[in-house]
Formats: sequence, C-alpha cells, structure tokens
Amino acid sequence: MKVRRGWQVVMLLAWAAGSGCTALREIPRSDYVARAQDRPIRVVTSEGLSYELDAAKVEADTLVGYRRRDVQGPIDEFDTIRLPLEQVATISARRIDWRRTGLVGGASMAAIVIGAVTIGRRVLGTTTDASSPCRKGECP
Repeated sequence: MKVRRGWQVVMLLAWAAGSGCTALREIPRSDYVARAQDRPIRVVTSEGLSYELDAAKVEADTLVGYRRRDVQGPIDEFDTIRLPLEQVATISARRIDWRRTGLVGGASMAAIVIGAVTIGRRVLGTTTDASSPCRKGECP
C-alpha cells in the first residue's frame, strides 16, 4: 500500500512540474532569424492582419510561414504565406512563463503538503488541540 501511494505522489509531482504555464512573448526584430525558425508563431502585420503559423523562416527580406490546412485524410497539407519583413509589425511565440509556473507549482505543492499532514494526523490519531498532551488510547 505504501509503495503504491508513493508512486502516486511521485506521478502527481511530475505532472504538476511538467505542465508549465505558457505565455505569448514578442520576439525582438533583431532575433527574427534565430528565434522564429521552425516553431509555432503569431505574426501581426502593419495592416493589423494576424496569422497563426506552424513554422516559419526568414529568407532574405521575406518571412516565409507554413500553416496547416484542415483537410480530411492521412496526409497533412500546408499553405505557404510570404510576407515582406517591412510589413511585419510583430512576431510572437509561446514560451514557458516561469513566474506563473512557479505560482501554480507552489500552490500545488502546498496543497499536497497540507493534505499529507492532515491525512498523517488522522492516521496517527493526533489532534490539533495544543492543550491536550494525549494521543488516542494513551491517556487515562
């Protein structure tokens, strides 16, 4: 029983640690070539148009993006979008937000610790009453 419960706690901690919160972060214009390559990005043009791209790369003065089409069948189909870099207002990509992840992970850990302490007190039969020095069955 203890081994199974231990694995459950380990798996819960792994799940809580692995499910980090993400946020959409703008990529600086100087880093477009290095950081916009082969990752999902959002592009906003100077006209206000927004594109969600599955992958992109910079070729000379053009941003070439690929967007998956919703089609029936076993083979994925992609549209190619070419945008001159002077028409691109911003490029954003999803990244882990460590502050939010820490808050969620810390709150999860606190809940787990509080639950474990509460269950431990019930199993051992201790009370939270500070004035009582007795445990169950030990006092007259």
